[in-house]
Amino acid sequence: MTAAMERTDEQQRRAIAEFVRDRAAALDRGETDTRTDLARIGESGLLTGGLDGGELRDMVAVIEDVAAESLAVGFSLWAQRMALEYIDRAPATLRARFRDDLCAGRRVGVTAMAAAMKHLAGLGDLTLVAERTDDGLVVSGPIHWASNVFDDALIVFPARTADGSGVVAAVRADSPGIRIDPRPDLLALGATASTSLTFDRVHVPHDQIVTDELRSFCGAIRPTFLLLQTSFCVGISRAALDESCSRTTGLGALFVDEYHALRDRYDNLRDRLYEYAGAPASVAPADLLRLRLDGSFVAVEATRLESTLRGGAGYASASATNRRFREAAFLPIQSPSEGQLRWELSQYE
Repeated sequence: MTAAMERTDEQQRRAIAEFVRDRAAALDRGETDTRTDLARIGESGLLTGGLDGGELRDMVAVIEDVAAESLAVGFSLWAQRMALEYIDRAPATLRARFRDDLCAGRRVGVTAMAAAMKHLAGLGDLTLVAERTDDGLVVSGPIHWASNVFDDALIVFPARTADGSGVVAAVRADSPGIRIDPRPDLLALGATASTSLTFDRVHVPHDQIVTDELRSFCGAIRPTFLLLQTSFCVGISRAALDESCSRTTGLGALFVDEYHALRDRYDNLRDRLYEYAGAPASVAPADLLRLRLDGSFVAVEATRLESTLRGGAGYASASATNRRFREAAFLPIQSPSEGQLRWELSQYE
């Protein structure tokens, strides 16, 4: 990439970050949702980092900058980019149908692949069951949790077949037989349209099957999955630590050592993230798991420190400090959860 292109990308990221910052409070109040942000990011051409031979580090930087302003948008952006990742690896007919709209943010993407990751780790069965037919699949069962579940979204999901193998397929959220449950009230992430779904004999044409090789497919996409999740952990951590830095005087001076220790951990985390994103396929699985787990730890601790230093002003629900504290509470339970990450890492010890 030339220096001029790098400056252009940086300018676009800065513009998107400002756009997200201006909308963050309204998103937190539930007055709007993340579709507008995804559309603006897509229009700016910033959704394709890591595709077509490009650098995944470019996408890491976009998600980091967005999440520094709103983890809700950073999380929805991760889901959008992962749905695009899956479709980009699909057969040509499926790519042609959906890829451009996902790239441009004209269609929202839902990633329901967390269940497959958990299943392949040996921690549960796939909840969706696919029956093969002459012209595709008939799929039934629940998706316990997914985000970006808007009526016109594209859902990419895993399912198990009668012979015990697994498939990945794509279907529109408004397809017959799909029931979207009412969205629960969430702590800070209501704008992400996160909820559960049920498939009741949903027909999926053969040309909407992404792959019949679930295990190898998940192995190929998992580095991107985990690296881009770590990106939004890094983004919210950066914002919280920057705010904390300005408050380490007076009584705040008592927290200087804690701040510097946490900043060192953040710097190490971010350095590893960008190093690994330079060659995702070459990173050892345990290193990816450890990176994602460390990202969650740093984000939670950074937002706690910011809240402590901000004091009563940070306790007000309308403050950015309070919003970040609530947003970060999601990270230990997001799939892969802290428990799953710890369990998987224990298998390498």
